[in-house]
Amino acid sequence: MNPPAPLDLVAVLRLALTIFWRQFAPIIFLGLLFLTLPAIALRTFSLATTASPDPALGTIAETMRWLLVMIFLCAVTGGVLARTSDPRAFMRAGLSRLQPGLVVALIIGIGLMTVRIILLLVSRLLQLGQMNSLFFVVACIAVFALWVLAIPAALHERQWPMLAFQRSAELTRGNRWRLSALFILIVLALTPVIMAVRFVVFHAAQTPHQVAAIVQSMTITSPALWIVQLSTLLIYGLLSVVPVALYLTLAGRR
Repeated sequence: MNPPAPLDLVAVLRLALTIFWRQFAPIIFLGLLFLTLPAIALRTFSLATTASPDPALGTIAETMRWLLVMIFLCAVTGGVLARTSDPRAFMRAGLSRLQPGLVVALIIGIGLMTVRIILLLVSRLLQLGQMNSLFFVVACIAVFALWVLAIPAALHERQWPMLAFQRSAELTRGNRWRLSALFILIVLALTPVIMAVRFVVFHAAQTPHQVAAIVQSMTITSPALWIVQLSTLLIYGLLSVVPVALYLTLAGRR
């Protein structure tokens, strides 16, 4: 069997940007629905609560936030795979075919969270300091290189988790080092944007306590809150089309 042809990362990124540009309206609307509006609502609720924040409630809120991120990712993927230029048809297709992709996304999320907890425990026992963060990044790169196509495969080929993971492993075979490089490239490309947003919002803060004070002072009328939320919306929107662009490229060659 001949080895797979090397993946053209530039072509994949160009395809991802093309998809994002052509489907900008429905992707942004889905992002507003599942990412921005819930975050604003949670922020408004936390400001209205005078009591000290409950850690358990914070954990539930964070879990719900990541669940909404996964729903957003699956909805965008389903919409792109529907191959329609109608924004309403895009959103209908994405929201009507969340399964089995959402189950796959949840398994990946739970797996990464489990790895994170294990690394934190091992780091505390062995006094590894910040090395656990490095190991976690390596784990994220490995998951991306192996299973980045699992959600698109599950949605497009109607495969449940184990078969979707196997299909992703099959499609990424021979290109996992390139996919790892793509992960690092995306992180490096987004870092200046994230740092610029942090500077605009928190430039006056010198300590973590001052950063926390700025966060606590944000209200629905604060420009800083909208800068953070809208930049997050654009970043997540761009990232959401990368897996499906990879899938369309690699699946089309097999």
